[in-house]
Amino acid sequence: MKKSLISLFVFSIGTLITQQAYAATLKETIEDAILHNPEFRAEVKKYRGIEAEVKSARSGYYPSIDLNAGIGYEEVDNQNIVNTGDGLTRRETSIKLTQNLFEGFGNTREVDRQKYRLDAQSYKTEAKASDIALAMTEAYVDLIKQQDLLGLAQDNLDTHIKILDQITKRNDAGIGNQVEVDQAKARLALAESNFASTQNNFFDAKAKFRRLLGRDPDNELIRPKFNFDLPTNIDEATSIAMTDHPTLRSANGDIAEARLQYEASNKGYYPRIDLEIEKTFDDNLSGTKGKNEYLQAMLRLKYNLYRGGQDSANRDRTESAYLEATEIRNNTRRQIIENLRYAWNAQVYVQKQITYTNQHIKLTHDTLTGYRKQFSLGRRSLLDLLNTENEYNSALRTLINSEADLLKAKYRILAGTGHLMSALNIEYGFFDTNDHPHE
Repeated sequence: MKKSLISLFVFSIGTLITQQAYAATLKETIEDAILHNPEFRAEVKKYRGIEAEVKSARSGYYPSIDLNAGIGYEEVDNQNIVNTGDGLTRRETSIKLTQNLFEGFGNTREVDRQKYRLDAQSYKTEAKASDIALAMTEAYVDLIKQQDLLGLAQDNLDTHIKILDQITKRNDAGIGNQVEVDQAKARLALAESNFASTQNNFFDAKAKFRRLLGRDPDNELIRPKFNFDLPTNIDEATSIAMTDHPTLRSANGDIAEARLQYEASNKGYYPRIDLEIEKTFDDNLSGTKGKNEYLQAMLRLKYNLYRGGQDSANRDRTESAYLEATEIRNNTRRQIIENLRYAWNAQVYVQKQITYTNQHIKLTHDTLTGYRKQFSLGRRSLLDLLNTENEYNSALRTLINSEADLLKAKYRILAGTGHLMSALNIEYGFFDTNDHPHE
């Protein structure tokens, strides 16, 4: 959009804020916010925990080796041996290898289920990073906007102070009247009230910025420029979101995990087959003095015939969990589409609003310039001048708010399609969350 001179003036208001030693970019601020965000760090820790569960599930493919040992006193009293009061020191040692050969496909499905959990969690972590990035972007834009509005409110206050000074001098010279002085004082009081309100909004924006970043901005914020390509229409944007949005991809992973859990619930209907190899090294067993060693290599089958309906109840439970995950995904899809449409509509209609606001500003500025000259010549009333000053100031405020809304809407579209992180070239995977967060 072609900028008017007034728009360029509004754009430069932020430079009136005190200069710092160096400037912070949006990308740097987002990276810092994500790195030190407790919610993101928790998601990363959860991801690493599921990584360990994948390894744990794979352990079912490997044999289990158990070493058992025992020593104690034993007396025997039976038909063959009676050594009451003169027992032996019993020693037991054994080593046993157990390799599961079949468990109703439970091991394979459990490994696959944990892999889908890990996949879903990776997208949840990405979605959390994207949410933080969007929130930090909006807080960043809002803080710059409030800086601009604060500068504008200060200019408006200075203007009304000058007008009051001018009216007071005219009244003292016998040219004006007390009514005009009172009117100028009333408008000055309003300008001071608006300045205080804008200060409050500025510090609120700064507090939100601090909550997301973990500290106050310690340098000047560089005004972001949106140089990214957006989809050509809402249908294209929705199509991209349905395949690329990390929250939706996480929900699809949850469905896959729930499906595998449902399939794994069938294992109770199958027998379990294990290979067991055991070697014992015993001494003084059952009242017989001397060693007692044996070696076994066995195929063992265990088949539960009745468990009180536990297996069928398990299957019903996992089926419900699978259907629940499906409905959650469907609801997630609706929310993504809704939020994307909100952002798209904001982009379209705020852009139109800015076009008309720029026209309003230009025409109001021309009017104000003429009114100032005419007021000096006594051809315009003070009320005309003050009303036009307020109208011009209001139009500038509208432009600042609209340009910030437009910028945020564009970033929300990127986030809504799942491409905010990639567009900003932020790779959240490189963050070392073992670092201690700053407070």
